[in-house]
Amino acid sequence: MDKKILYLIDGNSLMFRSYYATIDYRTGQMMRTTDGRYTNALFGFCAMLHRRLIEDVEYAFVAFDAGSKTFRHQSYDEYKATRKPLPDELRMQIPYIKQYLDVMKVKRKESDMFEADDLLASVARKFRDDFDELRIITGDRDMLQLVDDRVKVYLTKQGIRELDEYNADNFFEKMGITPAQIPDYKGLVGDTSDNLPGIKGIGPKTALQLLERYQTLENIIAHSEKLPAGVQAKIAENKDVGLWCKELATLRQDADIDFTVDELKFPGYDYQELFDFFRAFEFESFLKQLEKDKPAVESELPKIITDAKADLSGLLNQDAYIVPEVFSANYYTGEFLGLGVVIGKDRLFFPRDVVVQNKDLKAYLENGTYRKKTYDYKTLYSVLKRAGIAIVGVSFDLLLAAYLLNPAYAADDFKKTVDNFHPSAIPYYDNVYGANTKMKIPDIEVYARYSADKCELIRELEAEMIAEMEKRELEGLFKIELELSEVLAEMELSGLLVDLYRLEETGRKFARKADESAEKVYAEAGERFNINSPKQLGEILFEKLRLPHGKRMKTGFSTNSDVLEKLQNDYPIARHILEYRAYNKLITTYVNGLKEVADKDGFIHPLYKQALTLTGRLSAVEPNIQNMPVRTDEGQLIREVFVSRFPGGVILSADYSQIELRILAHLSGEEKMIEAFNHNIDFHALTASQIFDVDLDTVTRDMRRTAKAINFGIIYGMSAWGLSEAINITPLEANIYINKYFDNYAKIKTYLDGVISEAKEKGYTQTILNRRRYIPEISSSNTNIRNFGERTAMNAPIQGSAADIIKIAMVRIARRFREEKLKSLLIAQVHDELVFDCRPEEVDAVKAIVEKEMTEAVDLKVKLTAEVNTGRNWAEAK
Repeated sequence: MDKKILYLIDGNSLMFRSYYATIDYRTGQMMRTTDGRYTNALFGFCAMLHRRLIEDVEYAFVAFDAGSKTFRHQSYDEYKATRKPLPDELRMQIPYIKQYLDVMKVKRKESDMFEADDLLASVARKFRDDFDELRIITGDRDMLQLVDDRVKVYLTKQGIRELDEYNADNFFEKMGITPAQIPDYKGLVGDTSDNLPGIKGIGPKTALQLLERYQTLENIIAHSEKLPAGVQAKIAENKDVGLWCKELATLRQDADIDFTVDELKFPGYDYQELFDFFRAFEFESFLKQLEKDKPAVESELPKIITDAKADLSGLLNQDAYIVPEVFSANYYTGEFLGLGVVIGKDRLFFPRDVVVQNKDLKAYLENGTYRKKTYDYKTLYSVLKRAGIAIVGVSFDLLLAAYLLNPAYAADDFKKTVDNFHPSAIPYYDNVYGANTKMKIPDIEVYARYSADKCELIRELEAEMIAEMEKRELEGLFKIELELSEVLAEMELSGLLVDLYRLEETGRKFARKADESAEKVYAEAGERFNINSPKQLGEILFEKLRLPHGKRMKTGFSTNSDVLEKLQNDYPIARHILEYRAYNKLITTYVNGLKEVADKDGFIHPLYKQALTLTGRLSAVEPNIQNMPVRTDEGQLIREVFVSRFPGGVILSADYSQIELRILAHLSGEEKMIEAFNHNIDFHALTASQIFDVDLDTVTRDMRRTAKAINFGIIYGMSAWGLSEAINITPLEANIYINKYFDNYAKIKTYLDGVISEAKEKGYTQTILNRRRYIPEISSSNTNIRNFGERTAMNAPIQGSAADIIKIAMVRIARRFREEKLKSLLIAQVHDELVFDCRPEEVDAVKAIVEKEMTEAVDLKVKLTAEVNTGRNWAEAK
């Protein structure tokens, strides 16, 4: 017969553990929802309990502190006085944690007079005889005093998943005392976490010896004359303190427990209620697991067309919904499995071989008469292009529509996107194909059904989403994004050619430089050590050399870049460490990274995420070609490895000049700024002349550098403190500069204030083409989050408009290339820069087209300019 077990859970302890265990201590970042709610403690709490509740628990109870002063505070004013205040980021998550327990239908309680551990002790006492075993989960060692032949305590260890079991059999071996002696022990040595002093001068070793001999604190006091003089004196002086510390450390078991044992029974959860809860907090991993646990409700299996010569003319004669199935998030390296198609009343699936070989299907896909609707047109276009099919007539892409309606809603995973508009029964991608090392191709019936179901959902949502786009006047931008999908697909398929020999040589140069920097570090340290070990490095810097700014962490001193950058000007060793790390990063990220993704012919094929960023910018992955260093000599060496594929060909780079500042001029209507750009006046120099009250022709390089930092800082909502850090001046001086800036450019100040005000009112900002960026953070009660929201509101219309403009330029350039039948290729986009691989005889034509289409992409109050250069490689073209 199975044991009847009651789980007693210390909600406060697990909540704190979850909060601190899930903070990224390198950056201080915590999990948040897209609307700015902190969720790291909630996530950790769920991670600790969820599977246990679902799989193991029949009876459960969770206790919390009420946050009020309990009887212990009444006895001792300084009780827990040394504890830090509850962080606001944790405080706001407490209701979420309790909501989770309510959704899971787990009994919980808190009391104004008693702490959570007293409630657990009282429940354990009241219901002890109703269960074969009681299991207490906590991080509070006070709970150990409850261990007996029926009660086990599981203490949380490092992280949020490991537990250390204490039971009647192993307790003495682990602790050296009995459970009943825990309060006596704390009466002797105290408890710093609760601010209990104990008997001053009595340490753990002495306490264990005394308790072994005399069992209780009272008995120790009664026999103190038999103890050594020093111990005897300490006890005589502080025995009263020790006794009330013991009393405070003793768990109360007399709290009012006003529920029955039946109310502790875990009845199970409501699937939809729990699903909605996890979705509200964007816990995708829990949603996927929940979906796995739910009994499958299978839709109709589509007709799988296996005959490559089948006559399909009678089927393929109207508009259709089409979704490609690819076994991998990367269509280029993944396996194309086939196409799901819903056309009229028919649900169909065409395996890859049929897609490649069937003439009727190819003719249909290449016929623009019939409209096709899909999800992720770029992937559809790409896999078909590689299969020898040039699809035309695509009129709707649900991914792009979702992205324009709310960029936070768009995701690679189909389910994650559509559930924001219409909760669906369709599975997550990972639940069809598996994840990471467990990925595998399921039976064809599984992915055929999955593909057809996606087509059905596109059909369900199409009209609603189109109507909403029309309401927001997004039709023009949607057409641009749809056409851009083709441009990006061609760009990805073309790829960039890497000179692998030069890449190897560059790697060797960086390795030599790294070795030289390491030798300088050893010379400064006076010894050799493992420079890659933060622990050893910290000991050298802050113990041996006694450098300032040493910050001790759990695993040793912090040696991150922030610490080293503060030291580098005064201590050469810090500068050499930063140099060493920089060269190593260049080797691992760029040299080795490029070699890993290059194909046998030396080409890399970055993928551009068209629906990822919240601003509208494109984002490159595998590799991130947009993250190549630009302004350093080492960055130029990396760019030198990108060469033309054409004999005698050149690389052409076209870069918008100060496009974000020009957009700010347009949006704000600031006449001085508009005039400067339209008359080719150096705007940074103009700003410097006004801030420093000097003539334009007397502006120094340092003045211009300061003005440039302010000009670009304004776009990103930089504070006086941020500017002071950027240009190494005091915050007071920075504030004076910013005030003078706005005195001279009053319309910019008016515009930025207006953007913030409008974002607070509407909840979003818009670009010049009506792309929205929702900013829930701007209404947050948390000052830091709200300030972030305000900075985002200032920047989003500018950065988003720049993204829209270069997308228009890319589409127009691609059209011109087709019209003039040019063979040169657009091979990369790096935010404001476009990179082309040009045939030698087409360079002049490409240059003319690119300059014209980039500068005439939109009609603004200021003219756009693009700097166009060519070279044998990407570095020479910059």
